[in-house]
Amino acid sequence: MTLNDNLFLGVFGKISIDMSDVYCSSKFKELQVHVQSRLLYNCCTAWPERIDLHWLENNPGRLFYTPTMIADRKLMLQGKKSKSCDYGCYQYEDQGLTSKRISGKNNEVISDVYNPLKSITISLSNDCNLTCAYCSSEWSTAWAKDIDKNGEYHIEKYKNKNDNWIKLYQKLKQKDRSNNSKFFKLLMKEISLSLDIKSIAIMGGEPLLNNELTGLLEIIKDKEIQITSGLGVSINRFKNIIDKIKDKNNISLNISAETTNNFFEFIRYGLSWNDFLHKIDYIKKSGITIKFLSTISNLTSFDIVSFYNMFGNEHMIDHNPVTDRSFLQPNVLDDLSKKILIDSIQDKMDNKFFVQLKQSISQPYNDMERQNLSKFLKEFSNRRQLKLDIFPNHFLKWLDLD
Repeated sequence: MTLNDNLFLGVFGKISIDMSDVYCSSKFKELQVHVQSRLLYNCCTAWPERIDLHWLENNPGRLFYTPTMIADRKLMLQGKKSKSCDYGCYQYEDQGLTSKRISGKNNEVISDVYNPLKSITISLSNDCNLTCAYCSSEWSTAWAKDIDKNGEYHIEKYKNKNDNWIKLYQKLKQKDRSNNSKFFKLLMKEISLSLDIKSIAIMGGEPLLNNELTGLLEIIKDKEIQITSGLGVSINRFKNIIDKIKDKNNISLNISAETTNNFFEFIRYGLSWNDFLHKIDYIKKSGITIKFLSTISNLTSFDIVSFYNMFGNEHMIDHNPVTDRSFLQPNVLDDLSKKILIDSIQDKMDNKFFVQLKQSISQPYNDMERQNLSKFLKEFSNRRQLKLDIFPNHFLKWLDLD
């Protein structure tokens, strides 16, 4: 099977995306499980499917090989798009934007639809104290509480609300949706049956809030473990957990962050910048390996270079484009903001991320996206009593928010 993997062409690293190539190796080797909602994502940006417990009980060892997954992989090998991948990747590529599929693209080709699973991501619950600007009720109880209290965000062609299944699992007590649940026990059985699994990533919500975290770490102690955290927990809980895992050589931390100072406190509302830096310093002194996971949007573009300059030389940074909110995509920016950002990254064109960022922000936007961004920023800041003066005047004027 031959794939066109030439992403970088011409001066300044102009990107060319061959849309006849729909392949992505992640579809054949990655799996994300949302324990609380019993949802299965393959890969992390795909539209999920809900697991039928009766089916799983009668098909042990098949969690990674559901009929839906097999059908999607066969379509991909035939050069056809699957609907599940359109949700997080194809629809953005059609607009010339960078997707997770493109940003993580490599030469790996897997043609076996039953390829052994080697890594899995487990989302324990949506318990989270932060309301990050790009997040939603599905991944944050703080977001859910905001919407329950203040109502939906009234944005054209977009709704952020608590769907019925979200409300259902929010009402469950933590012990009823953790390692005592029937699905969790079946999941642990699936992991034990999948002998090729070497790596397990744990995320939330905020996994450091989960009382079952340390127990889970003992169950999977023979695997390489990455814990994804926004560090939005009390300092005592944070230190208690770090002290418990600092001598375990198989555990590393993926820290969610992409901006600094006031921008950080706006984007990742609920955690102060100084608190974040203090916790990062504590982790570094503990000897735990750190990698940053940065979500890229138009709002983070104003400070992404500062964050990269602060942490990029010492730590690895994985960049993930915003999915599912078109008005937060990097290209929805005024012309002056685009020019300033492009000028600021011109000396970084040896870095794949900045090449892709330049390509994304250079794409056009429509006025409905501009209006939706204005509505969202106004609503988001008013609900949290945040000031918008951290953003440039020309940007706010463009949004009619000056």
